Amino acid sequence: MSLGAEYDVAGKTGTSDKVVGGRYSKTKVLTSFTAVLPADQPRYMLLIMLDEPRALPETRGFTTSGWNAVPVGGAVISRIAPLLEIEPRWDLAPSDKLILASAGGR
Repeated sequence: MSLGAEYDVAGKTGTSDKVVGGRYSKTKVLTSFTAVLPADQPRYMLLIMLDEPRALPETRGFTTSGWNAVPVGGAVISRIAPLLEIEPRWDLAPSDKLILASAGGR
């Protein structure tokens, strides 16, 4: 995942309909991004949650996590990684060369 400086991060997004008045809203969502870093030897976990993100021109009208919580997480990681003495990794494979895994698979 490219987050500005090249940090080795593993993450999972989440977008859910928000419960309003005991019912799922058709227009309001909660989004999240959970990341661990560095991915090859996890020492830290980050959770970003956004309540009712708005569709903006820069998100191409989407309110899903990949368009709002992930960029926020990337900005936070870019700021805190140097403070935590986590070095950028310039030897990482491009994202199209990585193997993606599913927790539900064997």
